[in-house]
Amino acid sequence: MKRRFFLIIVLAATAGFCGEMKVLFQDDFEKASSPALPPGWSMWGAEQFKKPANYTLDSTNARHGRASFRIYHPANTGGYISLSPDRAIQSHPATSLTVTFWARAEHPGKAQFRWGAYRTLKPFMEAPSPGLFSFTVGREWQEFTYTVREGLDLFVDQCRFLLFSFLATTSSKEEQTLWIDDVRVTEQPDLQSVRLINDETVAHAALSHRLQSGDRLEFTVDPTNRLRRATQTVGGVSFHRVCGWTGQPYDKNGDYTLAPQLETAIRDMNLPMTRFYAVGDEPFGIEKAIDKVAEMCRRVGVAEENCVVEFEQQGANTKLLPEVWARGVAYSLQRGYRFHRWEIANEPYSSQWGEGRAFPTAEVFIEHFRAVAQAIRAVDPRAQLGLDIHPTNVKWGNYLLKQLAGEYDFVAPHYYCGANLHQLSFEEIALTENYRMLDRALRFQALMRAYNPGRDVYQFDTEWGMICRTPDGREADHEPRNANIIGTLHRAVRLIYYAREDILRGASSWQMLNRLNAPGFGILAQEAPEKRFMLYWLYYYFNRHVGEWALATDGTAPFYQPKLAADRAQYTGPLTPTLATLSKDGRELYLVIANASWTQAVPCRVHLRNFAAGRVRGILLTGSSLDASPLLERKEDAVGNFPVVREGDDLTCTIPAHSVVFVTLEQLK
Repeated sequence: MKRRFFLIIVLAATAGFCGEMKVLFQDDFEKASSPALPPGWSMWGAEQFKKPANYTLDSTNARHGRASFRIYHPANTGGYISLSPDRAIQSHPATSLTVTFWARAEHPGKAQFRWGAYRTLKPFMEAPSPGLFSFTVGREWQEFTYTVREGLDLFVDQCRFLLFSFLATTSSKEEQTLWIDDVRVTEQPDLQSVRLINDETVAHAALSHRLQSGDRLEFTVDPTNRLRRATQTVGGVSFHRVCGWTGQPYDKNGDYTLAPQLETAIRDMNLPMTRFYAVGDEPFGIEKAIDKVAEMCRRVGVAEENCVVEFEQQGANTKLLPEVWARGVAYSLQRGYRFHRWEIANEPYSSQWGEGRAFPTAEVFIEHFRAVAQAIRAVDPRAQLGLDIHPTNVKWGNYLLKQLAGEYDFVAPHYYCGANLHQLSFEEIALTENYRMLDRALRFQALMRAYNPGRDVYQFDTEWGMICRTPDGREADHEPRNANIIGTLHRAVRLIYYAREDILRGASSWQMLNRLNAPGFGILAQEAPEKRFMLYWLYYYFNRHVGEWALATDGTAPFYQPKLAADRAQYTGPLTPTLATLSKDGRELYLVIANASWTQAVPCRVHLRNFAAGRVRGILLTGSSLDASPLLERKEDAVGNFPVVREGDDLTCTIPAHSVVFVTLEQLK
């Protein structure tokens, strides 16, 4: 799992734009009357990090004049400073905004400047961020300048208000002091030729829930009423890399290290696809690394054509020469391997959180993508080339889609949700965050097609999960709630929609192999080869309950209406998302139902049509505590039989709170 930070940013209202450069904001910290938090600035982050003593005027370190703004970041904290909402800046069409400031630090390192955007301030409704910039700061004062453009980095009808913020360090673990001075924001006309399509205005399909709001879960399933082929390739789990951070499945010498129990466990997951990255960055060379990816696919039963392969260094701090890519693809063809999806770079936008030195700007990455794409297609014209985009950053998402249109075959958006697992309700984590992200995926699908008319471009999500916020600043890897029943229900809901709706061609969540001290994305751990994380059983049973055909589920379900954030209010939907599929031979019918209420059991009645059910088998996956360890001592601690009653052509049951139910119906012979 890579480091990510969450943007909170905004811009304040001014008079109408008059066609010349205007100063919208400036602060030299000379007017404050006390050393306390300067007026017009606010502390942000978790409440325990909002300590006024960490954000003060400093009369001993001014760049000029008598004062600067001192921002102190204690180790292992997560606070930062932002422009107050009452000083928010408002942008205008066809303009650019430039911020300049001076900064120095107690010791050399990386700090961060964030632009953030809001649709409204009362209540706060977030909009896509115009940008996040990491900058190298030293002990001497330096000037920094960043520009964002309307129509290229932001859209004025989305980003009505902008705020900016400063973080003393990009590492939450580091102790650092940052001083800033002479902050200024100007606006000027900007008539650049490149203008993007606003993804919020492009026509796109609405997320279909297939169920209407009602008092109970009651629906009809008819094998002749088929929606489409189910997307069976969504139940994948990504490997980290060949020589992974856990030392599996191979070590740095290229020796196979995976315990036999774990190899068997992975094979038993019936993985429909997977993904390896940094294959060209292994110590034993690209050719041997490709051989090992092929060997791993063979060992665990994943078809090579369903394995996405990425060559570049995982943090995007270096880049491979195009001829190295061509050599690797040529070697794969020579060996007769069936790999054909090549993801060019892993999260090249990593510069936003302090990595990504190889691609400091989107333009640098565009040049690299084109060179690599040309080299690969010269070797294999049938190759499918993947573009990593940032789903919430205009420049690293929308802009890349436009500038590279016609050159990529699929897009890898990495649809992570950023849910606060200690503040949001169970229902909002499992439902609202997913419905919001699925709507975004549908908008990106429409945007992709608008930029690529006549081409069959598609989304293939090679990494997804939750990037959760925690009160003590822990990363998602170390948060048990990310992988216990909370994370399990979140992922179950996403899998149901990914399999049922025409959103993407495949998905592979993060990540297969973990350590016990980092359980947040737990599936399996070599330190406990006989044990399984709860998420393991979700994928184990889900992949056994996705048939060939997705079936209609006409009926009703209780709906959940978000209660907290105003910008989530539109994402209402079923409390019990439901998937019904039919096997290829038509002899088995599968149901997957997730009850995303923490407290409410939901009665369920299924009306069967044109299917004479014989044997019925049910499996229940659940957990009893919000803070339980995701690593199970026994399978039975989370998995058990689920009773389903047949009443003529109907099935009845009650879906327990916070659970996922898997049902298999065999047709009478």
